[in-house]
Amino acid sequence: MGKEVYRDCQRNHACSLGGYSVDGCSQFIGDGVRCEACGCHRNYHRKVVLAESEQSPNVKPFMSLREAKRLARQRGGVVVPAPPSHEAKVKQRKTKFSEGQREAMREFAESLGWSMRNKSRDAEVDRFCERIGVGKITFKTWLNNNRKCYFKGTATAGCEAKNSPPQG
Repeated sequence: MGKEVYRDCQRNHACSLGGYSVDGCSQFIGDGVRCEACGCHRNYHRKVVLAESEQSPNVKPFMSLREAKRLARQRGGVVVPAPPSHEAKVKQRKTKFSEGQREAMREFAESLGWSMRNKSRDAEVDRFCERIGVGKITFKTWLNNNRKCYFKGTATAGCEAKNSPPQG
């Protein structure tokens, strides 16, 4: 295993405001756990593990991740960056159902009693989901989200507007 070196600071100073802003500190300075340049904890700085061949004194004081990867490929060494401390949340794509799929799911959910607890009907649920082209987990999520809208025919105006196709 090589030497651990801490590089640029990745702390998001505008997180509490809903934004993204880093201070631009280019390298961890100091021997303790706090950077003397920016005052952040060492864990906010990108950790790079240098291979044995890269520990020579001619290594630049700051190296971008792109440069580090390029050098690693050239030398055959391994540069492993530490994962960032604040990962961005990736929003999942919303599933869009056709009118036919919605109607088929509503009818099937009514036959199930709006519950998927009956394990003896798992094969039937699998066949239904494959027939209409929807995953089982997606169907279960739809069932749980729409139970109040359709259960016993007590659909509210809000649910009907949410589930109706766009007018146009």
